[in-house]
Amino acid sequence: MEKIVLFGGGGHAKVIIDLINACGSYEIAGIVDAQLAAGVSVSGVTVLGDDRILSELYEKGLINACIAVGSVGDNSKRKALYEKVKHAGFSIPALVHPSAIISGKSQIHEGVQIMAGTIVQTGSLIGENTIVNTGAIVEHDCAVGNHVHICPGATLSGNCLIGEGAFIGAGATVLQGVKIGSNSIVSAGAVVIKDVLDNTTVIGVPAK
Repeated sequence: MEKIVLFGGGGHAKVIIDLINACGSYEIAGIVDAQLAAGVSVSGVTVLGDDRILSELYEKGLINACIAVGSVGDNSKRKALYEKVKHAGFSIPALVHPSAIISGKSQIHEGVQIMAGTIVQTGSLIGENTIVNTGAIVEHDCAVGNHVHICPGATLSGNCLIGEGAFIGAGATVLQGVKIGSNSIVSAGAVVIKDVLDNTTVIGVPAK
């Protein structure tokens, strides 16, 4: 079994640890986190150190990595960490929980994380380093950009276009054919019935 290193040791990492253990495809070698002391355990996985050991890990043959940092509204930290780890030469595989339903005619790109109970329907594309969180639904023919977070219980109806870095809050609904601009935020529980411009936050039912 190949080994994988997690970058980040917070709450999202705990979910990722469960996901990887459920898949059985990788053995978790440890966690890299600047906020935690080396030797600390997170859900049974040991913190190895901070980013300064990145090249050391790679030289030891630990070439698979996972971005285990979550996001609340701002995906820039995940994006920066993903690009740093990738630039260092690590492979960042997509991770899909075995309970997720993923159409064979969808496209799942590098670094994507698909959590328990999610559905990704036919013709959809999920871009690099995107999280499709617990119980979210991505309907047919959606295009989800890189570094997006689709939060638990959110629904993208058919033919939605989600721009890079967007954040779709928990329980939000984006109606069919709607476009969400890059780095925009759809607040929890919002119902989006018309296009949202880049760098915009919308709330409410209907979302404004």
